[in-house]
Amino acid sequence: MPSLFQILISLHVAGGTAGLISGTVSAASQKGGFAHKLSGKIFFWGMFSASIAALIISNLPEHNNLFLFAVGGFTLYMICSGYRIVALKRLAKNSDHPVNWLDYALSLFGLGFGGYLLFLGVKLVMNGQNFGIVPIVFGLICVNYARLDYQFLKGKQPVKAIWMSNHIIRMMGAMIASYTAFLVVNVKMDPEWVLWLLPTLIGSGLISYFMRKFVKPKSAKTV
Repeated sequence: MPSLFQILISLHVAGGTAGLISGTVSAASQKGGFAHKLSGKIFFWGMFSASIAALIISNLPEHNNLFLFAVGGFTLYMICSGYRIVALKRLAKNSDHPVNWLDYALSLFGLGFGGYLLFLGVKLVMNGQNFGIVPIVFGLICVNYARLDYQFLKGKQPVKAIWMSNHIIRMMGAMIASYTAFLVVNVKMDPEWVLWLLPTLIGSGLISYFMRKFVKPKSAKTV
């Protein structure tokens, strides 16, 4: 009978593989079209399952892995908030402020998880471990987007003005984190920092392109 670890690692690999493939298809396909929507849903559920599995695996005895924990929680927050904003855009047709408890829960998760990563990262750096920079970066991003969530939840920014920019940045952010994790774990090369920076450089360029193409200037300023 397979162990809990074997089941979780299989779920993580299957979900991550499906997510990376479908996410790439979604990013490359016509926005709003059938292929984009279908691959986007597969991307969400693939990364959702992979992230949940990663969070559990990284806390199992003999399998503690801070990098896996950081990427798992970060990706979970980004895909959930990025996917949810599309649902809110539809709900906004009948309500000026269609948020509910789920939106507050997502924001609190991003804030709490980001704060915890900052604590862990600072602790590692103070102990002379440079790897602490990784959770610090992920933590700062989570806290920053939780701050933006708060402004939105308070009604300072209407859904119609921010949904596209939030959707693009958060889903692409999850893609960048996932590709980074994939390369760092599966590819060995020197210098290793190239594997850390390459997905960010390419992903940031794509985000800038999509923002210029699909987001109106007023909307882009809100992110």
